[in-house]
Amino acid sequence: TESIETYKQPTKQKQESSEYGSFTDPRDGKTYKTVKIGTQVWMAENLNYYTNSGSWCYGDKSSNCEKYGRLYDWKTAKKVCPAGWHLPTKSEFETLLKNVRGSGSNAYNALFPSGSSGFSALLGGKRNYDGNFRSIGTSGYFWSSSPDDSSGAWYLNIYSDYWEGAYVLNSSRSVDFSVRCLQD
Repeated sequence: TESIETYKQPTKQKQESSEYGSFTDPRDGKTYKTVKIGTQVWMAENLNYYTNSGSWCYGDKSSNCEKYGRLYDWKTAKKVCPAGWHLPTKSEFETLLKNVRGSGSNAYNALFPSGSSGFSALLGGKRNYDGNFRSIGTSGYFWSSSPDDSSGAWYLNIYSDYWEGAYVLNSSRSVDFSVRCLQD
């Protein structure tokens, strides 16, 4: 059940204050922080719901699931959010970026854990089509529900490896990314 108690925290920059709360996933009892950014209510943590297939812990280490959440294939990502929540569309990710001052380094600074938005992006890396894991701690990839073509889909990429940025991009569906659920 969703927490009734929320609070407003002032931000350092000229941005609307964010509203925080929590949500307990009734399927497994895990509690997730939530944050309201603009009119959207996001989970402020990466989803860590175990599925029998279609999800992995980075490097096959359960400690990475505890910190970064699970990595999901696109098919599983589209149906893994709990009731009352959904995998965001490309347009909903674009709205998120607009609400935190656009894409690029401005969005990165607002979305990262120390950022003003409260989104607290954890850079959980990805699992490639060949089963190899890459980019933990330097890039976060978050599936959208929007297909790009017959074999691709849109996602939010937040990265800090060579420079810092946040963009909505497209990728092959044969990789495994993190999931951030958006309240219905």
